[in-house]
Amino acid sequence: MRFERLAIRIPSGMKYIHLVEQFIEEICDRYNIGMDYYGNIAAAVMEAVENSIIHGNGLQEDKMIDLLFEAKPGRLIFQIQDKGDGFDVNKITDPTDTNQPSSELEGRGLFIIRRLADEVHFNEKGNCIKLHFKISGIREAVNIDRQKKMESFKKTEKKPSHEENR
Repeated sequence: MRFERLAIRIPSGMKYIHLVEQFIEEICDRYNIGMDYYGNIAAAVMEAVENSIIHGNGLQEDKMIDLLFEAKPGRLIFQIQDKGDGFDVNKITDPTDTNQPSSELEGRGLFIIRRLADEVHFNEKGNCIKLHFKISGIREAVNIDRQKKMESFKKTEKKPSHEENR
């Protein structure tokens, strides 16, 4: 597996969300992530970015959202950070709690994120979330095999000489 870090920064406006989608697609293509798992990654990361845009930075386009991607052995990690004041994640109600009045429910986005990501971590301030996605050893092996085949192909690729072009 390649160890790398990639990052993008977007203004806090919903019209920039397509840049996040492109970022996720490129990463999932690079790491041979199948459509089934891509859906989980895209939905969770997009939800976290939207929460940062709306709740963290209050749709103020002069405030930026930072999205950092890291590849580590067996996992892909996405970190989303906004410039907001943060929040206490422990005070967010459970949206599946039927004893709560529907007017007091919040946290549906966090509920979705926690169900789609393999691990979810917040910083102490509450303005940064890290989403961990464990990637299958099979996909990793397929990716490594494809890389080896490409390297082998590049080495054996015959360069045309002047004699062959006549």
